[in-house]
Amino acid sequence: MQFNAELTGDAATLARTHSGVLARLPATVSAFILVELTKWPLLFPPERRYQRALLEHLSRIPADELERSVAGIARVEAEAGASKIGERNPARFQDEAQALLRKRGLLVAWRSEVDVLFQKIDPALEAQLYPGDAPRRLIVQIYGREIAVQREKLWSRFKRAGLRVPLNLEGEADTERFLATLFGVVGNRSTTPALLDGAWVIEAHEALHAVFDGGDTRLKPSRDESLTGLSYDRLRSYRDDLTRTLNAKIQSGVESPQAFAAYARSLRIAPAPGALLRADDILLAFVRDVLLTGNGTMIVNNTFVEWAAAQALRRAQPRVLATRFGVRDKLKPFSSMIMFSQARPTDHVPAVPDPAGSFIDVEQLSYYVWVNAEKNPAYRGKTLYLFLAEGVDEMLAIGPDTAAPPTAIAPARLEDVCATMSIWLGVPVPDGSGQPIRALVG
Repeated sequence: MQFNAELTGDAATLARTHSGVLARLPATVSAFILVELTKWPLLFPPERRYQRALLEHLSRIPADELERSVAGIARVEAEAGASKIGERNPARFQDEAQALLRKRGLLVAWRSEVDVLFQKIDPALEAQLYPGDAPRRLIVQIYGREIAVQREKLWSRFKRAGLRVPLNLEGEADTERFLATLFGVVGNRSTTPALLDGAWVIEAHEALHAVFDGGDTRLKPSRDESLTGLSYDRLRSYRDDLTRTLNAKIQSGVESPQAFAAYARSLRIAPAPGALLRADDILLAFVRDVLLTGNGTMIVNNTFVEWAAAQALRRAQPRVLATRFGVRDKLKPFSSMIMFSQARPTDHVPAVPDPAGSFIDVEQLSYYVWVNAEKNPAYRGKTLYLFLAEGVDEMLAIGPDTAAPPTAIAPARLEDVCATMSIWLGVPVPDGSGQPIRALVG
């Protein structure tokens, strides 16, 4: 089936170059690829590399072999009557085809056949995109000081995975000092430490942002990459604007769920100045999509952190990711949590912090972030994971080959943790007296 996709630039060139294989693919697969190409200006570099590698790989498969590989998908499409869909816009065709598959009870069968196809394709793509000698990666997850940590249950979901490292927190009494020392932000710096170049920082409140952007003075990247930051608190006015806009659309009437989703994806609401450390079009679209697609990301700060981190790992694949969970408010009655609703003045319930419930949540949410990273070939076998709780004199470290040393580990200072992260990534150790933890970096 020939589609009329509105493509420009590199995406249009890519589609023209591989028009032959796109025409040979089942319509649902071809439409899926073209829909992704229409998003090209808002795709992160890893997403663009994947789409390019996918088309190049499919084009190298002999025609008869490709036909056999997609025969199952073509069969399900034929059973559903997808060939009778006259729509030539790939996005609208995709919506109609999915509706038809659901109506005929064939959606599960179709997804199974698609999985079979990509189980054959993915190993080759992963070998090309994520070679064994790819650079190491780092993920740091932090529990804010106000969370009521239950020490005996801390990081219990990891059971015996990784290594518990004792910490010497003398002199690190407050949050600002703790975070600044951990990441090597010392004194009045005018540049981002090399450790943080290209990093993503995602947090419930804004303590990390306050350290990294220096209050009123933005840190400038020391190379040609930038620091990306998402703060649930700093995005408060943006979340309010987004909610009001979508609620107004609902009140005025929508044709269908698909039409409402398309409207939501088209919104171009700008966050307030200073809400983001960088605010290019790709990141603005990313923030909007995180809030629209994540279950609870509009109303629960730690859920926002987990979902945004999972999406960043999948889409942007930063070499360094730092998350900071905080205390959420007690959950309110269900009627006040309806998506995009506008509460009446009489419905307002005072916000009450929930430190104990927050600990239960973030134990699960930080684990989910780790699971999502380990499922991703960009991170699997290449990543050092560090888990810290402010005020707790212990750290959990999980690396590709982390194992308990034969002798007890001496308590490490935060400067030592910073040096360890720097050595792991192969970047200069920030100014200071930190010594790397040899049990983690050899």
